[in-house]
Amino acid sequence: MLIGYEAALGVHAIDEPFDLAPGGAFTNWLHEQRGIASSLNWAAEIERTTPDGESPIEEFFRLLDNYRRETRSASTSRAGKADPPGIEFMQNTFVA
Repeated sequence: MLIGYEAALGVHAIDEPFDLAPGGAFTNWLHEQRGIASSLNWAAEIERTTPDGESPIEEFFRLLDNYRRETRSASTSRAGKADPPGIEFMQNTFVA
C-alpha cells in the first residue's frame, strides 16, 4: 500500500517528502539507530530483527513513534524550512 502511495505522488507530480519510501528517511534513521549498514528497507529490517514472540507490526509502530518524535524535535530546531505546498498548489491535479 505504501508503494502505491509513493507511485501516486510520482504520477501526479506531487513534490512531497515520503519518509516511508524504500530507501527513504525512515530507513536511513532506522539503520542509524541500530548502527547497521544494510541494503534492506525498513520493513525487511524490522521483520528480520524483531525478537521471537514479539510482533513486527508493534515494533514498527514503536519505532515510527520514536522517529516522528525525533524528527519533529529536529525540524523545530531548523529555521527557515519550508512547509509542504498547500491546497492552492493542487489546482489542475484532479482529472475530471
